[in-house]
Amino acid sequence: MRIVGLTGGIASGKSTVTAQLQSHNIPVVDCDMIAREVVAPGTPALAKINSTFGNQVILPNGSLDRAALGNIIFNDKAQNAKLGKIMGSAIQKQIMWQVFRAFIAGAPLVVIDAPTLFETKSLISMCGEIIVVAVDKDVQLQRLMARDQSSEQEAMSRINSQLPMKMKIEHPNTTEVIVNNGTRDELKRSVHNVIARLQARAGLLHRLLTLPGMLLLVGAGGVLYSYSRL
Repeated sequence: MRIVGLTGGIASGKSTVTAQLQSHNIPVVDCDMIAREVVAPGTPALAKINSTFGNQVILPNGSLDRAALGNIIFNDKAQNAKLGKIMGSAIQKQIMWQVFRAFIAGAPLVVIDAPTLFETKSLISMCGEIIVVAVDKDVQLQRLMARDQSSEQEAMSRINSQLPMKMKIEHPNTTEVIVNNGTRDELKRSVHNVIARLQARAGLLHRLLTLPGMLLLVGAGGVLYSYSRL
């Protein structure tokens, strides 16, 4: 099995790429979804967050008050580190389980969709391939403004808060770049071509080579996903 990392910038079209991968029966580990699931009411991670940061971060219905928690951890490295330790452990276990489940099922490819793959770094070492969904900044700006009904200033602020697209494209671990400046049909063709290349490189040899990656995941420490998207 080949473990593939997928990342990109905001409004780059990564969700559309993910949907197309899934339509080809390629399992996708969604780190955004995992980050929310591990702090659902009744989970051990939420209980640890409650005991660490207090009842002010818990809503009356028992769910996490993300805004309140964000106010505590933003611009406070010590508090952010505490949250990272709690979240990192919980997310790590879920990623490990989902990748292992795909491995046992005999999937030739599994994709880890991690918006902050390069920023958090911990997942890079286990990915045999990394796909970057790229878009020009002017196209990205227009799409983000249209999607969120935000002002140009607000949209640019969100874009500039992320790692520059150029750095993601030129990262030494990037193996595939999907440029999404055109139509949905053009994107679909690009993804289809990338899938074909990935499948051609996957096989028994890659299954064996992935085992050290599995072990790296089990032993990985630190934060696997930035929780700055609160």
